[in-house]
Amino acid sequence: MTTPNGQIPEDVRLCTRFGARGWFIPVLLTIALTFNVLALTIPFLKISMLLEPVVIYDLPRSVWLMWKQGLYLISILILGFSIIFPLLKLLGMYTAWFGPRSFKKQERILALIKNLGKWSFMDIFVVSLLLAMTNQQWAISATPEIGVYFFIAAIVISMTTSEIMHSMMLRLSIQLGHESPPEDPRALGCPVVSQRRRGWCIGALLVLSLLTYTAAVAFPFLRISQVMLSDISYNILGVIRAVRSEGQPFIATVLLLSLVVLPGIRILGAITLWFGMFGERARRKGYRWVDRIARWSMLDVLGLALFLVMTEGQRMIKTELLSGLYFVIGAILLAVVLPHLASKLDPSARSLAT
Repeated sequence: MTTPNGQIPEDVRLCTRFGARGWFIPVLLTIALTFNVLALTIPFLKISMLLEPVVIYDLPRSVWLMWKQGLYLISILILGFSIIFPLLKLLGMYTAWFGPRSFKKQERILALIKNLGKWSFMDIFVVSLLLAMTNQQWAISATPEIGVYFFIAAIVISMTTSEIMHSMMLRLSIQLGHESPPEDPRALGCPVVSQRRRGWCIGALLVLSLLTYTAAVAFPFLRISQVMLSDISYNILGVIRAVRSEGQPFIATVLLLSLVVLPGIRILGAITLWFGMFGERARRKGYRWVDRIARWSMLDVLGLALFLVMTEGQRMIKTELLSGLYFVIGAILLAVVLPHLASKLDPSARSLAT
């Protein structure tokens, strides 16, 4: 949409601006909302324990049962991250698409949403850890129900729609002239040199983040220590293998991508951009891709799920912490924070539009 003099107006609703070209956005949001509601109303997880009745959880009932058992923190977090927040996120995207005419308000709503969607996966990781810890155990078992798959589908569709809307806003921001052009697109630069001492320090920490991330994937961080249960240690790869051996290849694939593949690509991308000689335009595109991958990399979400299992989950399965947990914490602090810090310190990235 343009004005009679050929300029692009800023104060236009997104649904009006994109018109028929954006028909799929409300369709995807409605599908995600439908799957989300289904995930809240049908069985989510079945747990069987020796000498105890089988318990089938759905998300609202699990919050109530955990609250009654005194698991206040985990019930509050599940209520917030898995029930309230996904619905608020979809409401926010509906609002951004159909509501405000101001480009700044549209941008503000989507910017608030885009980096938070992955936290809805916390409950999926809790379920995955329970699946892994009950694998090859005779006294306890956990089985995901159909609600898990609807919940994963709802999160993935809403996150994908958020990415599409963010890309639309980015292109629009460039067209409106909100992004400063490269000073010299042909000039090559390397932050590790231009930032001098700070550049070498960030570069060394980025390499350390890669090593820490590798150790976090490989070293055991948790061991079962309960009578009548097998004494098994778990690392990230071990959790993925255990979930797959439980007959859940789809959930195992989600774990592999979000905890191993994408975090590794994100770190390698940040290292390449920090040490490499690239033009400003290419560097901007690179940081955008690293930023996109970061929104699908979920080591930090796993860290929260681990905290819940190691504290509140002790009433179900007693566990012992292993030294690999320090690598997981280090990977969260370094591999999650440093690439973001590097993009903020690089002068070519600071002129990005959104």
